[in-house]
Amino acid sequence: MNIDRYTCLFCLLYSIFSFGNIGNEQNLIRNLINLEFDEAKVSLASLREDSSIKLYQDLIYVLERKENLTLDESLYTISNSLDFKNKEQKALSYLVKGNYGIYVYPYKSETYNYLIEAYSLIESTSNSELIKLTLISILEFYQKFISQSNLMYQEYLQEFKDVCEDKIDYAWYYIYSVILKSKSIYELDRSYFEDHRKLDSIFRLIPDTHYLNSYYNLEVGLRYQLQKKNDSARYYYSKNLEAHFDRPFLSYKRFASQLKISNILAESNNYKEALNGLWKSVRYIGRGADTLRNYYYLEKYAAEYHYNLSHFDSAYFHLKQADDIGDKIEYRLNSIETVRLNVELDTYKKEKQILEEQQKVRTNRNWLITASLALLLGTGIAVLLQKNTIKKQLLAEQEVLLKQQRVENLLKEQELVSIDAMVQGQEKERKKVAGELHDDLGSLMATIKLHFDNANSKIQDPAFHNAQKLLDEAYQKIRNMAHTKSSGVMSDQGLLGAIKKMAKVISETGTLKVMVEDFGMGERIENSLELSIFRMVQELVANAIKHAEATKVNIQLTQHEDNLNIIVEDNGKGFNRSKLDRDTSGIGLTNIEKRVEHLEGNFTVDSVLGKGTSILIDIPL
Repeated sequence: MNIDRYTCLFCLLYSIFSFGNIGNEQNLIRNLINLEFDEAKVSLASLREDSSIKLYQDLIYVLERKENLTLDESLYTISNSLDFKNKEQKALSYLVKGNYGIYVYPYKSETYNYLIEAYSLIESTSNSELIKLTLISILEFYQKFISQSNLMYQEYLQEFKDVCEDKIDYAWYYIYSVILKSKSIYELDRSYFEDHRKLDSIFRLIPDTHYLNSYYNLEVGLRYQLQKKNDSARYYYSKNLEAHFDRPFLSYKRFASQLKISNILAESNNYKEALNGLWKSVRYIGRGADTLRNYYYLEKYAAEYHYNLSHFDSAYFHLKQADDIGDKIEYRLNSIETVRLNVELDTYKKEKQILEEQQKVRTNRNWLITASLALLLGTGIAVLLQKNTIKKQLLAEQEVLLKQQRVENLLKEQELVSIDAMVQGQEKERKKVAGELHDDLGSLMATIKLHFDNANSKIQDPAFHNAQKLLDEAYQKIRNMAHTKSSGVMSDQGLLGAIKKMAKVISETGTLKVMVEDFGMGERIENSLELSIFRMVQELVANAIKHAEATKVNIQLTQHEDNLNIIVEDNGKGFNRSKLDRDTSGIGLTNIEKRVEHLEGNFTVDSVLGKGTSILIDIPL
């Protein structure tokens, strides 16, 4: 029983220490991604003793020195002396050898193979930080040593984007994106500058003291130099020469920045200062794979600057040095091209394997496709015949519908003509009544009034005077009625004035309050159109009085450019238009709608039971 307790306790303690060790490894790798090598060494000290410690020691050593690495074959054969417990440790060993090869043996095909082997081992695990570090290493290999026309990096760049989690991850992604796009054999496209904008946004969130700023400063300087903004470019290059960035793993960034500053000075014909800046860059040249190429650029630019200063002997000397170094570089470039071909060959083999598997799938499906074709052919013919029959039926039905539409349009036009005739008839009848009031009844009342006036001085009876007063009022009302009927509702005040007057008269009764709002109602519109609109508004207000049981009506008139918008709202009981009996005795909602359609306008009714009705009319002017 005691043995079981000790066994359980041991297992529990081992699990706790193992879990803690995994957490420390994740922190260590995160420190390496952040270029925080001092913090990585602290995390390394907390790891328990196993094979991983030696691997992490070597990885920190390689990544911290980069271009300043010395030849050490043990770093390239590390897997021969260690017993790996899992594939993560094996992947870590390949990662050490691959990164060492980038900076010491880039022309060896094994360098690329080590990096790919590391990724193939680690990509299926849950170790996301090690996956990121491996992808960064592969992208570093592509940006330093693969020829311009190679686009194989895109697959790994996308895979890296898929595992990005924080601002540092995305900073690495966009740094490599702009670097690799700038190496394109084609002109820089819009995506290059879009990625730069995203890069700017990310680095606003990263402290200026972070070592990743050295990568950022160099790439932003290059962008400004491409845009012929040399002052801005020089500003960013100069930031990389600050003491803070004096670290071995940033030596190439400092060298490239100093070299670019010399180029900018030379572009301004300031060759003497350019030459001085050129020799300053020597202090930043490391001992890694880039050393020979860096000296080639130094000698090449030195020859150019001396020549422009008329120092012909010195120009010749440095040109000769550049040629000698160029011969050595040519040998290396041939080796690097071999690496590129090996990379493309590996890709071709993988693609061929995929194609073979796809071919097997196609073979297994061929018999089903063949058997299905005959069935599809037979059913296809039957379907075509059926479709042809249906099509003929549809054409016949459409012809019938067209005929019905023609008849409906004709009836509609006749109905609109009838409405026009009815409105015109109403106006004629009003004028006729006005004439009769004025000529017949008005004259009669004027004659009676004249007799009363003559008798006024002779009769002192109060009843007589009251009758005379009422006669004056009746006479004045007949004149007003005649004037109104004769001049029409528009008179001199126009549509807006007529509607406001109508609203005032109705509101004075105290039963219904009518409010009128107008927007942009400037010049008057054509008289017959004003009359039609007034009659429609008048009818809508009458409906609110007769049917809606409303206490408030709001009328809005808005004239905008060549369009008139009318809204008539009430707070009445509302109605269900689908159940509304159409009134044919007056103009009615249906006739108003048809009248609006005749004017090529739009008519909309929005009514809710118990909440009132809104009617919208839009009429082109």
